[in-house]
Amino acid sequence: MNLSIVMKLILPLLLLGIFGSLLSAAKSPNFIIIYIDDLGYADTSVQMMDADPSSKHKFIYTPGLERLADIGARFNAGYSPTPTCTGSRLSIQFGKSSAQMQYRNVFDVLSPIQRPDGYDDEITMAEMLKAAGQDYVTAMFGKGCSAMSRADQSGYDITDENTPQGNGNGHGHYWNPNTKEPFPEDDPKRLHSLRKDSVAFINEYGGKQPFFLMVSHYAAHIPFMATDEAVARNRKRWIEQGGDVNQLANTNSKENKDILYAAMIEEMDMTVGGIIDALKVTGELDNTYIIFTSDNGGGYAERREVNGVNERFNGPLQGGKRSMWEGGLRVPTIIAGPAIEAGSECDVPIVQWDFLPTFHDLSGSNEPLPAGIDGGSLRDVFVNGNKGIVERGAPGIVHHYTCHYHPPISSIIIGDFRMMKQLVSGEMKLFNIKNDYQQEHDLAAAMPEKVASMEAMRQQYVDEVDGGEIEVVYDALYNLMDEFSRRARLKYDRDLEALIAENPSDMPDREAALLAEYNATLKRNATNKEKTRLYSESDVWKEYPYAQDAKRNIEATWVDVTE
Repeated sequence: MNLSIVMKLILPLLLLGIFGSLLSAAKSPNFIIIYIDDLGYADTSVQMMDADPSSKHKFIYTPGLERLADIGARFNAGYSPTPTCTGSRLSIQFGKSSAQMQYRNVFDVLSPIQRPDGYDDEITMAEMLKAAGQDYVTAMFGKGCSAMSRADQSGYDITDENTPQGNGNGHGHYWNPNTKEPFPEDDPKRLHSLRKDSVAFINEYGGKQPFFLMVSHYAAHIPFMATDEAVARNRKRWIEQGGDVNQLANTNSKENKDILYAAMIEEMDMTVGGIIDALKVTGELDNTYIIFTSDNGGGYAERREVNGVNERFNGPLQGGKRSMWEGGLRVPTIIAGPAIEAGSECDVPIVQWDFLPTFHDLSGSNEPLPAGIDGGSLRDVFVNGNKGIVERGAPGIVHHYTCHYHPPISSIIIGDFRMMKQLVSGEMKLFNIKNDYQQEHDLAAAMPEKVASMEAMRQQYVDEVDGGEIEVVYDALYNLMDEFSRRARLKYDRDLEALIAENPSDMPDREAALLAEYNATLKRNATNKEKTRLYSESDVWKEYPYAQDAKRNIEATWVDVTE
């Protein structure tokens, strides 16, 4: 046969084989999550909704996020798993709702009963990627999750953990909370070390093997901190924008807090810019998915008068941290990466437990998806934007908040609608959250069939995953307070016996101090029980009166859990 004819026959086969080899050898993408603590929906200089200027902060400056939005998409309906941190940090790791994780709010009294052995049997995002067969290296820097094992025991190869317990919320108060070691003056709240550690990790592994990096800031959780230089920059900008100079003399003024908060957010934002720059240097920017989001709605919410009531707002959204309204759950979410349209806005509702199945899909994992995942891959949404579809393991997006010190509300999002149920009263509300994200128009009375249908799906899901009933939660709180009181009595008897054996000269004073401590514990536990009893009869939808005081009281009590 003529050689030229032979070549014509086999050349397409050779090219096909080469092309197929190149495809099979294509690198798996990198994944980065920049996870912020308590950042409000409109607490950045990126306008989350093109149609609503109030979805952008009028003063806070985040140039790094502006760069990320320019190369990626703003997901204006991005949801956290819960309106407080712990439940969200579990859900994002395991790809499951807080109802299925059985940790729904901070100080969840039902969780130790439902999950006495913790979460070691669950598979984290890092463990899933490590098992993908694609040679992923993983890292977590910053705030972890107190209910989960240490990050270096949960699939993360590299961490910045510096205490035996891992990195809890206390690392946002001290460099080492065990020793009360303060932050260096040039690194308040670890704002800059988190950036430097992240950049160093990318420089080390970028272009060499696929990686997953989770950098979890302690900002914007209280206490607010920033360097003197950042505060000075923001004070100068604040004055240039017409701020009241006279108020700056009052260190407790709201204006000063606004400046400090903006300075902290600006320094946190440097992590975003630093990561983008490092990815450019290593040639990995086009092969990396970067997700920026928050663990719950903003705690530093604006107060407004609505019908004579002082309400919290995050930009255009009602509520804030600890609230089950949109402002407590809808959080700033910006995602860049392969096939995502630069500078776009997407209004498809997504939730953070979608990230694990998304990474599983995009990584080309050789292993099946872990069982029981609630989320769905966002691949179609990344490629097709508002025309994309998310196919989840759970019906819609269920937020189940069985909190014993805030109004307990459970909700489900299906399409453009969100149905909310007050778990004490049973009252239900319905909102079209695409057109009415401010939640001003309750449609429940006008659409009873839709309410009933959505409620049936919500209840069936909660029952299937044993998400917890509010009555059981209240009983668990009562029993726990009784247990704390029993422990307090044992401690008092033990300490008194030791004191009698010692028989010091100041015996009466020290005996009185022991009794006072014991009585104070009993009073605190009784107060928690009484407030919970009042809440168990309340039909309110927003904050309970003195709810924050109740939360602080419970927090003070919680030390007994570890004794």
